[in-house]
Amino acid sequence: MRNTDLTNEQLEPIAPRRGNHFSSRSDSAATAADPAGHAAGVSAGSAAPQPSARRAASPSETAEYASAYFQSAQRKAPQTAPAARGTSAAASGYTPTAPSAGRAAASQAQPAAQAPRPQQAAQPAQAARASQTPLPSSGGNGGGRGTGHNTHHSSYYDQQPPRKRGRGKLIAGIVGAVLAVIVVLGGVCGFLMLRDYQEINTQVPNLMEEAGSLKDAVMAGDGETVRNTAAEIAGQVSDIHNRLEGIPWKLASFVPVVGSDVSTVRTVVAEADRLCQYALIPACDSLGDLNLSNLMTDGAINVGLLQSLADTLQSVAPVVEQSAETIADLPEPNIGKVREVVTKVQGVFEKANSAVTAINEIAPYLPQMLGADGVRHYLLVAQNNVELRSTGGFPGSVGVMSVSNGAISLGDFVGVGRTADGGLHWYDQAGFGVTSEEIAIFGDRVGKIPADTPFIYDFPRAYSLFTQMYLDQKGGSIDGVIAIDPVFLQYMLQITGSVDVNGVAVDGDNAASLLMHDAYNLFDTDTQDAFFSAVAGAAFNNMMSNLGNVSLTDLLGVLERGIPEGRFRVWMANEDEEKVIEKLGMSGAVETDPTTPQLGFYVADDTASKISWYISLNTTINSSTKNADGSTTYNVTSTITNNLTPAEAANQDQYITGYSTMKRDVTDMLNRVYITAPVGGTISDVTVDGYSNGGGLATYNGNQVYVDFVQTLGGATTTFTYNVTTSAEATEELTIVQTPTAQGVAGWQ
Repeated sequence: MRNTDLTNEQLEPIAPRRGNHFSSRSDSAATAADPAGHAAGVSAGSAAPQPSARRAASPSETAEYASAYFQSAQRKAPQTAPAARGTSAAASGYTPTAPSAGRAAASQAQPAAQAPRPQQAAQPAQAARASQTPLPSSGGNGGGRGTGHNTHHSSYYDQQPPRKRGRGKLIAGIVGAVLAVIVVLGGVCGFLMLRDYQEINTQVPNLMEEAGSLKDAVMAGDGETVRNTAAEIAGQVSDIHNRLEGIPWKLASFVPVVGSDVSTVRTVVAEADRLCQYALIPACDSLGDLNLSNLMTDGAINVGLLQSLADTLQSVAPVVEQSAETIADLPEPNIGKVREVVTKVQGVFEKANSAVTAINEIAPYLPQMLGADGVRHYLLVAQNNVELRSTGGFPGSVGVMSVSNGAISLGDFVGVGRTADGGLHWYDQAGFGVTSEEIAIFGDRVGKIPADTPFIYDFPRAYSLFTQMYLDQKGGSIDGVIAIDPVFLQYMLQITGSVDVNGVAVDGDNAASLLMHDAYNLFDTDTQDAFFSAVAGAAFNNMMSNLGNVSLTDLLGVLERGIPEGRFRVWMANEDEEKVIEKLGMSGAVETDPTTPQLGFYVADDTASKISWYISLNTTINSSTKNADGSTTYNVTSTITNNLTPAEAANQDQYITGYSTMKRDVTDMLNRVYITAPVGGTISDVTVDGYSNGGGLATYNGNQVYVDFVQTLGGATTTFTYNVTTSAEATEELTIVQTPTAQGVAGWQ
């Protein structure tokens, strides 16, 4: 138990506390008694104040407390009796104004009328809490409780308002500090986000440039550059992803309105990073080996390389598909610029997914089509545009191409229409499953004459009939047909180089005009077909030998030009493989999807001539009207122009101008015309400005077709004006396909 006799004990400094003060009191107040009649002090010998005692502090005590308060700094004030502290203060050399024998004695010794003391310093909080006694304020008239006159109570309870104000200030300080932290944190986050944005903004153009160079490297077959560029792109995208995973961007994701856009951007970048790591890099690792020098070696196609690429694309397809779906499902951004960027990115992801999906539907079939599972045999047909057929031109020469595990060999080309030199002969009557509907529209010749089967504008149907006739006469097995025309041959010779046939140079500038016009003046009729067959064989061997030295960019450029023009067509006997050809856009089949309406304008020469060198075909859409049922009606004009002048016709061999007995003069050209409606649509209101032998509507394979037979003199134009109405299911604009002609290389409009 602590010794309470502190007479000789030195007081240690007491740490000051805010909010607890001694009140200044008059000496007369020191003698006052509380209303209950208790003594205001305790005896000098008391160790501690009595619980119920109320007293007034003497001047010596007040000074003593003040001295101790300001000198203390190391430990709490002892919770002891004021009398003991008074003794200690006296011992320290301070001279009180009244004897310090005890609080009761001091109270009795001081006169009631003593003058007020100067205001003293605030007492420690412990003293006020220990006594729990309200102290009279200095300046009071009577000083006691209950006087009711100018009494100011400086008790523990009277200190509550200042303490509450102190707490309010404390809370306000805390709130202010938190707000300050938030402001500082926001500023720091904003600074970091701005810095990230600026650096990302600098990276984006670099990424676009790298993407462009990657495409160029793939096209050039530069494997090292492909792999390095893919790694560089992936690294930059990953860096951007890491930046957007930082705390500032995560916090920004929770900001109202703007936060959702930040989340969207972060998702886009995360998916781009994922796409790079798990699709771009693996794909480019395989694409790095895909160049024509590796793909084409000594006239053979590297089937193993194609198979490896197909396997890689199949493995990355799920990654591309999932990323595309994630991006497509993102909410529409609130900020216009973000919305614009996200929409563009969605289109890119969708396009990438569609491309990978399409390739994966095609690639697995390529090895077997190239003889990986056994030898394949294809008919290679040269269509001549100067004697038009609906699919392009008269199939004047044909040869068999054999493919075994990518190794290609080509047999001799023969003329289709000449039995004497091994060509195909005619039949006396229509056969090979030709329908009555086909005979009514195209004539019975499509079932009798091999070279006339292409009057049928549906390429797969026309050349399946052609193949049956070939097999009937030549035997063997045929897995498909590849048809090209002289214009496409010229496109190919531009990238593979020229060939020499019987001393005549055939190259990328003259092949089309030589084969479709000039040769008829250079050679007699008996040697023309032989020349055409020789050119076809030499050109094909040249292409197979030199494709390995051609850039992929140049080859794709030729295909992207020739296929839409209808100059490169393929039919496969295998239905699954035929679907692959359709996806590649090379089938020449009539469109069967009502959502993608297609108008066909097909023309086939019936002049028995090579006069189609002088023909021009043009089709334009004049206007369109949306109908109440969702269909659209287009007003269309198609023209046939004969560019042969009488003067030039007079200098041409009859083999060119034609043998038809229906010709009105030497310039006259005769053509069968087929205008096909979109699937589920109609052709209506047809008017013909020119010489027509009478046209009308028919149905072929369930689709409407307008059939006519017209004659056009040199320098004249036959014009068809009509309405085309699509199916109500159509979701795209009307497209046009028409018979490919020589008008581009001939110089006609």
